[in-house]
Amino acid sequence: MVAMINRQPFMLVVKPDRPWKSVGDLTAHLKSQNGKASYGWSATIAKVMGELYKDIAKVDVTEVSYRTGQDMLNDLLGGNLDFAILDPTAAMAQAREGRIRILAVGTRDRIQALPDLPTLQESGVPGVNLVGWFGAMVPAATPRPIVDKLGGWFNQVLRTDDAAKFLNASGSDPWIMSVDEAQKVYLDEVKAWGDYVKLAKIEPQ
Repeated sequence: MVAMINRQPFMLVVKPDRPWKSVGDLTAHLKSQNGKASYGWSATIAKVMGELYKDIAKVDVTEVSYRTGQDMLNDLLGGNLDFAILDPTAAMAQAREGRIRILAVGTRDRIQALPDLPTLQESGVPGVNLVGWFGAMVPAATPRPIVDKLGGWFNQVLRTDDAAKFLNASGSDPWIMSVDEAQKVYLDEVKAWGDYVKLAKIEPQ
């Protein structure tokens, strides 16, 4: 790893005319449905977040996978899904138009770009820390002085107001750390995702 660039949350969302104003409200509704509720996802991290929510909150919900986020959104807005897990860019765009309500984000800590949105942990679903991120990598044999130089350049850019503004607009924060810290995050993520794919019953292709 040369640098981490940003961290971003996937988001638990519902149709805005639903009566649920919080994750607690949604959880109570799902438990009352006796397995008849459903949720949608169209990205792997969204599937994992949905499965973590189901497992920790002890709700019986049918997952529905979609090829595209737009198809999923159409079903959510059509009332065919109780909730969905969306990426931040799509969720923020839809929320600005008043087409969805965001109940919580899946990161452990609140996102600086969206300080008013609670986390799932704050909402009674402890242990969820799914971070979507972008990073810069080079081949493992790259000399360390070059790695350090590149990492420094990335962090220099990420500390600018323009970088923060650009990333915040898509619901993410700059994620500034050293080369060694970035490498540790990457290796920790590899280990964590080994557990996530088992929980979500994702089979090798």
